[in-house]
Amino acid sequence: MSEKSERIFIIGLDGAIGWAVQKADTPNIDGVLAEGAITYTATTVFPSASFEAWGAMFHGVGPEKHKLNGNNPCPEDFDFPSFMKVAKEAQPEINCASFCCWEPINTNIVEQSMNCQMLSMPDPQLAVAASEYIRKNTPDIFFMHLDYIDGAGHSYGYGTQKYMDQINATDELVGIVIKAIRDSGVYDESLIILLSDHGGVGTSHGSSDPDCMNIFWGCSGPGVKKGIELKEPLNIMDTSAVVLYTLGLPAPSSWDAKIPEDLFYF
Repeated sequence: MSEKSERIFIIGLDGAIGWAVQKADTPNIDGVLAEGAITYTATTVFPSASFEAWGAMFHGVGPEKHKLNGNNPCPEDFDFPSFMKVAKEAQPEINCASFCCWEPINTNIVEQSMNCQMLSMPDPQLAVAASEYIRKNTPDIFFMHLDYIDGAGHSYGYGTQKYMDQINATDELVGIVIKAIRDSGVYDESLIILLSDHGGVGTSHGSSDPDCMNIFWGCSGPGVKKGIELKEPLNIMDTSAVVLYTLGLPAPSSWDAKIPEDLFYF
């Protein structure tokens, strides 16, 4: 068993292709992941789209099982509970929060019974609000979703210079949040996960094109191997298994998510 993390912070960068993040100027992301593990060749689920991908990240299974598509809120009697719900049921006192530029994550992917602190606003304001919240509340499980990279891909094309510029700009917002975690005095005891949900090709995504399926994924924190590039294939759904593992909680048997064998010191 790995050393237990006291808190989890997950920062999601919507639409960030793995190779693009590797190529971009991202000192804040790099600074976190230099202390842990990274892969720029992780994969998302198919279709390579946000409902399907973020649904898989939260609920530990692919879209063929979770079927989350925005038509209805996530059911409370779901066969595939989110990692937030599993953690909350095991430890009712925990403080969860979900700050998302893309509001459907809060309304349709996270179970409403979580009683999370939820907020939706544009990326720049969201990063500031998130940093203020973290300093005042030091949440136990915190998820933040930033959307402007995906917007740049849709507007200008994935992989274009303006798209790459937006990755650089988003890294500055990540830095604001990471500083708040450090200022709160909980950085060393926290698992910090940074990831994307899908990539894109041209000005769209959703297909099985390699640039749509390619994402980056990395983390640092207690028990995580230091300064390594993950070799074992990793899927976005595996995030949920990693979260529960570091909290010392068993994953639901219904999940397909798995823990990368080369991620932790076993």
